[in-house]
Amino acid sequence: MLAVLMSMKPEWWEKILTGEKWLEIRKSHPQSKNHADLEWPLTVLVYVSGTGAVQGQFLCHGYTETNFLQYLEKPSCVPLADLEKYAGGKCVSGWFIEAPEKFDTPSPLAEFGLDRPPMSWQYVEIPDAEEV
Repeated sequence: MLAVLMSMKPEWWEKILTGEKWLEIRKSHPQSKNHADLEWPLTVLVYVSGTGAVQGQFLCHGYTETNFLQYLEKPSCVPLADLEKYAGGKCVSGWFIEAPEKFDTPSPLAEFGLDRPPMSWQYVEIPDAEEV
């Protein structure tokens, strides 16, 4: 199954787990036109910076792409000034977060065939439940 592995700072992951943050801001988003096997809702595995491991996951049922940054501030927990600096006058993608789950046992990157985390996010293959 095609999924996404996303790098994230610990403070953002904690806000996601508490439900305070339900929109993740990135400069790009997954696209089905490039990956016919991409299924929605998309499983997003979360690599938490500084931990050396994938700490959990969430489902992404879609995204919004916009330059109306004031609408992203509250659901993303990112101050408007920071959003403006990050966007640099361009549109950003807000990934909708659903059903966040912290793993009981973190997974090393090697389980996903990686030796280093992505700068932002990347596609990864994970085995389907039936294949395990």
